[in-house]
Amino acid sequence: MIELSPEQYQQFLESDTQHFIAAAADQYLAAHEEMRSDPGRAEVVERMRTAFERGRAIGFTSTSHLLYMMTLEAGAPGLFGDELIRCYLSKPGATPEQRLDDFDAIFTNELQRMKEKK
Repeated sequence: MIELSPEQYQQFLESDTQHFIAAAADQYLAAHEEMRSDPGRAEVVERMRTAFERGRAIGFTSTSHLLYMMTLEAGAPGLFGDELIRCYLSKPGATPEQRLDDFDAIFTNELQRMKEKK
């Protein structure tokens, strides 16, 4: 059995997180090829890393919700840096995941309403 020191384990977790973020960015870029050149892979990875870190700081534990945040942030940089959104997601009374689900429903409804106006 392999034994890691606390420092080695922390390095492993950080490396694993960076690989996870890079893989998510590559999947996103495969579906959004126009973003490969502008803003470019490095910027998409950075946006996703920022969203991941913000999500973890708020208290997200669900991988699927973190991925959703990362995807939104890749296309709408700064979304989860907005103080009102961060406050809403971390508001007591529900988990951050439940709040993000509510946000998604509101967001989807608003987009549908905007499409119907056209």
